[in-house]
Amino acid sequence: MNITRFSTIVAIIVLAAIVRILPHPYNFTPMAALALFGGAYFTKRWVAIAIPMAAMLLSDTMYELLTGWGFHSGMPVTYGSFLLVTLIGIFFLNKVSVLRVTGASLASSTIFYLITNFAFLYPEAPVPNPTLGNYPHNWTGIIASYAAGLEFYQNQILGDLFYSGVLFGGFYLLQRRFEVLRMA
Repeated sequence: MNITRFSTIVAIIVLAAIVRILPHPYNFTPMAALALFGGAYFTKRWVAIAIPMAAMLLSDTMYELLTGWGFHSGMPVTYGSFLLVTLIGIFFLNKVSVLRVTGASLASSTIFYLITNFAFLYPEAPVPNPTLGNYPHNWTGIIASYAAGLEFYQNQILGDLFYSGVLFGGFYLLQRRFEVLRMA
C-alpha cells in the first residue's frame, strides 16, 4: 500500500472517530462504519484491526475527558463486538460494492445489538452502573435488555448506514479524483 493511500485511510478513520464526540442521538455514530472501512481497505489484517481499535480508544478517551462517560465496565464486550465488525470488513468487504457495504453495515448493527444487550455479559457490579442498565441476570433480564435496546438499535442501523455511505462513498469519490489513492 502506498503511503498516500495509507495516510488517507488513517486520516478518514481518525476524523470519523472524532465525529463521535459531536452531539448525536444515542448510537448514531460512525464507529461501526469506520471498523468496516478499515477492515475493507487496509491490506494487512493486523493493521485493519489495530487502526480502528486505536481510533475507538481515542474516541473513548476523548469522550471520557469531555463527558465522563467514555469508559465503563462493558468495554471488553463493546471492543469485542467492534473487533467482530472489523472482521466483517476484512472478510466480507474484500470487494467493495453498495450491496456488500449495506449488508455488512446491517450485519454489524445486529451483531453489536445482540452482543452488547446480552445482560449476562456484564458482570454484576457491587455498585450498579446506570449507563448499562439494571437487568436481572436471567431470561427476563435478557428480554428486558433487548426490549430497552430497540430504540438504540434503530439509531445504530441508521448511523451505520449513513456513515458507511459517507466513508465508503467519500473514499470512492476521492479514488476517482486522485489516482494515487487507487490500488496498484
